Amino acid sequence: MLRALIVDDEYEIREGLRKRIPWADYGIEEVFVADDGDTALEIALDKMPELIVTDIKMSRVSGLDFLAELNKEADYTWKAVLISGYDDFELVKQAMQLGALDYILKPINTDELASIIRKATEQIMKERMDRHNQAQLNNQVQYAVPKLREELLREIAEQEYDPYRELRIMHRLQALKLDWMTQQPLLVMLVEADDLKAISNQRGYSNEKDLVLFGIGNVVNQTLTEEFSNPFVLFTDSSQRWVAVLSCKSQDQVSFGTAVAQVCLKRINEFVKVKASVGIGCTPRDLKYLHELYVESGELLEQKAIYGGNRVFTEPGVDLDGERSELSIEEPSELLDLVKYGTDEDIVASMDGFVDMVHAWGLPHLKDIQQQIFKWLMGIFRSAAAAGWPDRSWERNPIAIWEQLEQFDNLQSLREQTESYLLSIAADFRKLTASPSQIVLEAEKIIRKRYADNLSLQIVADEVHVTPVWLSKLFKKEKKKTFLEYLTDIRIIKAKEMLGDVKYKIYQISYQVGYKDPVHFTKLFKKQSGFTPKEYRRQRGIADE
Repeated sequence: MLRALIVDDEYEIREGLRKRIPWADYGIEEVFVADDGDTALEIALDKMPELIVTDIKMSRVSGLDFLAELNKEADYTWKAVLISGYDDFELVKQAMQLGALDYILKPINTDELASIIRKATEQIMKERMDRHNQAQLNNQVQYAVPKLREELLREIAEQEYDPYRELRIMHRLQALKLDWMTQQPLLVMLVEADDLKAISNQRGYSNEKDLVLFGIGNVVNQTLTEEFSNPFVLFTDSSQRWVAVLSCKSQDQVSFGTAVAQVCLKRINEFVKVKASVGIGCTPRDLKYLHELYVESGELLEQKAIYGGNRVFTEPGVDLDGERSELSIEEPSELLDLVKYGTDEDIVASMDGFVDMVHAWGLPHLKDIQQQIFKWLMGIFRSAAAAGWPDRSWERNPIAIWEQLEQFDNLQSLREQTESYLLSIAADFRKLTASPSQIVLEAEKIIRKRYADNLSLQIVADEVHVTPVWLSKLFKKEKKKTFLEYLTDIRIIKAKEMLGDVKYKIYQISYQVGYKDPVHFTKLFKKQSGFTPKEYRRQRGIADE
């Protein structure tokens, strides 16, 4: 239903119009009256009538001024019919420019006015219906666009590039406002909940898996929105993993993308209360290589079967195979391994992070920085003493340490003094602890004995009493390969031995050398040997299964 407002400073006219026009016949259920433009403006802004019938000349505020003020309200649509005299034509033209629909001359012919009102109400109802239909269409589009985006992105990511589909894909990306993907290099970040089936079974809710996936998607989307300044798009793949395609205009932004992945992981742990893993490459490529980027990220994620989940896996050069070989002097356990097993060169190199660590503290004054370094050193001394460091001079006279630090008023000098403490501790430990080669030897024994178990870098590091990052560093230094590469080599060697015996089926061999997924085992075997397990057997004249 509609509402109308009659504005005229003559009581007889406005009341006559209110009573004599059959307003209800035109769908108008409420009729308001005003004796001047200023009163009319108050009523109009309060009641929002769709139809206004107003005299163009009035004693205080004219109908023209009234409509001019009303025209300033952007969210209010109305139709106006003017009542004018023969000499008001210039004013009528101005009112029509403001949006008035029609006018009627005095004296008013009610039949003529009724015809104008019918035309006005029909136009109002038509425009209302048009707006309603447009709103429905907009809603349908709003709901359809994410679905269309997801279908298109899945197609591009999960299917190999086909040049015959390129033009069609370009048009669809443009229609879905994703044409930035055709103009800039891209990275693919793949996010997967760890042990999703187990989570659903443990918590016992039928929709638990969907809730977890929804929560992860929300966290990733919010984090990218807040932290990643370049364009991105997020969707789920057919394996229920979240896929983020990131615009990466320069190589400098690759490390930033990896840092954002770490933030995503931390927030998923905090807010969704589950563990997850992230696979992200470090080589931006054009759209036609999106499938390859997607596959590479998936292969990186597969490594959580070896190293355990809840971490970011990246390509070589950025946290290879989930192993972090660069020690952090901010981590007490890693720093303890550094002084116990590292060379002087290792210690000096790791101290390159000293300035960044101090900056991260955000302390404004030199005295505060000196005090924090003192606390940091005391923590190192206590950890070293607990690990067998015999020197107790720091404990007997800690003031001497403080007085030494107080002598230096710049970070370079403070670094040099701190470095000298670490080198001194390391020299003492070399007289007491096992050599790095002995640690790697012990780790090798564990791997060769338990290669079929669900071994991870963390598990073996715990067995040999060092941090995972230190074990990773030692493996690369001593064996010239990563922990994963070494473990894979052992498993593939054993698999080759078993493939020579026909009593073993390939899926049995996969399980017995430590791979619960035969498909993953087949991929690794081919990558290592150049043949699939079946092809390997045929090469040796062994009948296939």
